[in-house]
Amino acid sequence: MLQPLKFRSLELANNLIQAPLAGYSSMPFRLLTKRLGNPGLVVTEMISARAAQLQSPKQDRYLARVPAEGKVAFQLWGNDPAAFAEAAKIAAAAGADAIDVNCGCPVKKVRAAGAGSKLMEDPPLIGRIVERLRAATPLPVSVKIRVGLSEQNYNGVEVAKVAAAAGADFITVHGRHAAERYSHPARYEKIAEIVAAAAVPVIGNGDVRDGDTARKMFATGCVGVMVGRACMGAPWVFAKIQAELRGEEWTAPTRAAMTAALLEHYDLLADLLGDERAIRQTRKLGALYSRGAFAAKEFRNRMNYLHSRADLVEALHLLEP
Repeated sequence: MLQPLKFRSLELANNLIQAPLAGYSSMPFRLLTKRLGNPGLVVTEMISARAAQLQSPKQDRYLARVPAEGKVAFQLWGNDPAAFAEAAKIAAAAGADAIDVNCGCPVKKVRAAGAGSKLMEDPPLIGRIVERLRAATPLPVSVKIRVGLSEQNYNGVEVAKVAAAAGADFITVHGRHAAERYSHPARYEKIAEIVAAAAVPVIGNGDVRDGDTARKMFATGCVGVMVGRACMGAPWVFAKIQAELRGEEWTAPTRAAMTAALLEHYDLLADLLGDERAIRQTRKLGALYSRGAFAAKEFRNRMNYLHSRADLVEALHLLEP
């Protein structure tokens, strides 16, 4: 199951991939995930193709990357093929190792802009986007989709075929349709249908959190596994999955190591975004890193009143056993 992957110039040491996570998978998140979990590929937050094309200064945080992250795919969202092509060139200049097209985000704001999972209503448009990207960059191009639009319209097979025919190097499939969030388990049988029909390799995404769930995903026939929510507040989850797939013992990080990771995450965010924005993000991160910890409830309450790094350091003492 664990194996290297290669897509054009992109050579991955293993086939575990960190998912694009809006509001989370900025450079600090990816850097910690690579160092503590070592996935083969990490992916940016979704980047507006239009804003990147216009070279808005606000996009600098999304384009930031450092060599220690390893291989990085830049995920673009939008609905204009020309904007995607120009944004891909900017992403390549910023150090992207691959370009991913967001055709799966179910958030209303993104769909209202005609992007994300809304694109799955127009497979030919997805094809035109991929064609423009293929002409604009030699980097590998992937497309992230859902298994379908709704319970009545599982059109993932059709979309995957169009994307592959247009030149996509691989496709990532999230195992839920666009009309549902996380209340329903990932539909692995639908991922398997897309794997069987697609002319390019498929990465499976949805509900993977350990070795057993990764095996279940690999049973669909996918060549790699993408992990999303399970790595939020647990950047070491990829190390856990790899060890369990190899049948090895895995020792969870000590509480001291977990609190050190959260503090480093804050410091990296502060360097990238400034203290005020780093504090706002860390309030959310605190709840994730403290899952299952001693005094987690009291710690999460303290996070609501976080105003400085000193506040964070003091609050972290609550998590010590």
